Amino acid sequence: MNSALLKVAIAAALIALLWAFVGVERIVGDHETGVSWDLFIKKRPSLQLQFQNPAQNGLEIVPVRDFSQAEQSAFIDFCAIRFGISDAMQCRAVLVKRVV
Repeated sequence: MNSALLKVAIAAALIALLWAFVGVERIVGDHETGVSWDLFIKKRPSLQLQFQNPAQNGLEIVPVRDFSQAEQSAFIDFCAIRFGISDAMQCRAVLVKRVV
């Protein structure tokens, strides 16, 4: 019985680690490619599993200056978790390169 309990505890710990350090980003493409999902290793742990780039509007990356304060905060959080970047302009540059 102890062995089964230990296996369950180990499995639960592994699932918690995966949940904290692995994420999935929803990427919107054009009408031919549709929506895709990109599995990634988070740069910092979080409880959120599913991510969507707050700066992406359709196929375009919205300029940072057009964000409200709340949108900018969400974008910086996304960038910190996804890319390990805390500067909004630097993160936007990475995203623009990724789209092209």
